[in-house]
Parts: sequence; C-alpha cells; structure tokens
Amino acid sequence: MKLELGSPPEEGDPYEAFITALQVTGAGKGTVKLYSTAVREFLDFVGKDPRKVNSDDVNKWVLSLAKRANPTTVRYYVIAVRAFLKWLGVNVRPAVPRARRKEVRALNEEQIKLLISSARNLKTRLIVRLLSETGMRANELLNVRVDDVDLERNMIRLRVTKNGEERVVFFTDETKALLEKYLKRVNSELLIPMTYQALYKTIRRLGERVGIKGLRPHMLRHSFATNAIRKGMPLPAVQRLLGHKDIKTTQIYTHLVLEDLQEAYKKAFSS
Repeated sequence: MKLELGSPPEEGDPYEAFITALQVTGAGKGTVKLYSTAVREFLDFVGKDPRKVNSDDVNKWVLSLAKRANPTTVRYYVIAVRAFLKWLGVNVRPAVPRARRKEVRALNEEQIKLLISSARNLKTRLIVRLLSETGMRANELLNVRVDDVDLERNMIRLRVTKNGEERVVFFTDETKALLEKYLKRVNSELLIPMTYQALYKTIRRLGERVGIKGLRPHMLRHSFATNAIRKGMPLPAVQRLLGHKDIKTTQIYTHLVLEDLQEAYKKAFSS
C-alpha cells in the first residue's frame, strides 16, 4: 500500500510530523512502530537537523547499524529512513542492503492434524486451526473481534492488519463447528483474548509435546501458504489471502513446493 503522506511542515519537529502522517494515512501498527524506531535511531546517530543531512551522514549510519543489527533489520531501517528523507525533500537516497532470505519452515498436513489432536483444550485447537487454515498472522488473529466472524459464509474479516488494509479470510466446515462450540463459552469482544506472548508459548509448548521443535505461530501461516499451493490454489489467490502487497513475497512458498517435486523426481529416477 502506497501511503500519501502529504507535505512536511515548515516548522516544528519533522520526526513527530512524519509519524503522525503515517498514522493519519492508515499505516499499520507494525509499520508505524518500525518507522518510528528506525527514524529515531537515525536521528540520534546523526545528531543534526535531518533537512541538512548528506550522503556521508547516511552511509556512516548504515555502516554503524550493520555492526549492531542483523541484515534484515538493517534493510528495513534503511527503507524507513529513505521514506522519511524523501518526504522531507532531502535529496539523499541510501542504497538498500540485501538481506539473506530466511529459511521458511512449513508443516505438512499430517503434522498439523497431530497438533490439533494433541491440543489440550478447545481454545488451543481453534487457534491451530485458524492459523493453519486462514494464513492469518498471529497479531491479526489476536485483533479479531467476535463480530468479525461470519459463520454463515465461513469468513473472518481482518480489520487490523500489518499493512493497514482490511481483508477477508476463510475457514473450513470443521473449524466452523469448533467455532460454534467456542463462541458459546467465550465472554469477550475479542475472539482470542490473550497476549502475543501467551499465544507464542502455547504454540511452542504444543510443538514440543509432539516433537516439533522451534514451532512458532508464523510457521502455521507458512504451512497454510505451502499447503494451499500444493493443492493447486492460484498464486494470486494465495497472495490476497496472506495480505502480501507484492506477489514476489508469496513466490517464496513455491520454492518449497519445487523442492517437493525435485525430491519426488529423484526418488522416481534414482538408480
């Protein structure tokens, strides 16, 4: 989503004005947090009016940051600062460092079934089903309100998303039956009233119980994407369900499916 931030103020604190502009234009909470942290880090480093920074200032900051942060963080911070400087009208465009692609871990359908059957309560079973069937991010799930759930159409409307754009996701009839039971018990406006830390621990412990080490909520999102592509869902449809702005991000999951094909080929034709 391209944000129209308007013009910077002629007076006052440009940092505060930039963050306010992001919020006004509908940037997601994650985006606002990232940009505010990155720009504040940059301003603290250069120690001068951002309207007067030059390429040397920015390059020194990037080199300093690279010694203190991982490549992915450096990349996102530089993107944020580039946006800030462009908004200010400062003619400095630092190069965006490449970040090494993280290994994407995904579970197969049998592993997901094992998680569901091993969950000790209805709430945990529902969490695993929703994350693995819809592709929601954990924070998106934790912001779903009971009123956002449409049982008639097996659909959930996500109003709080990473990029600030609403979208809908869908669930199966099996999950619908689980939701109907769960909704009779929940006494909250939120569908899953818990913190991210509690959700993370719940998923991690469940994974440890069934022998899946390092299980995180986001792995269930990866699993949805990979299994959807394996079942033949068109890539643009997967992109929309995941809420990716760029289909190149979604294409990461095709690499896992290609690895499956390559392994099957090797087994079939190995001597």
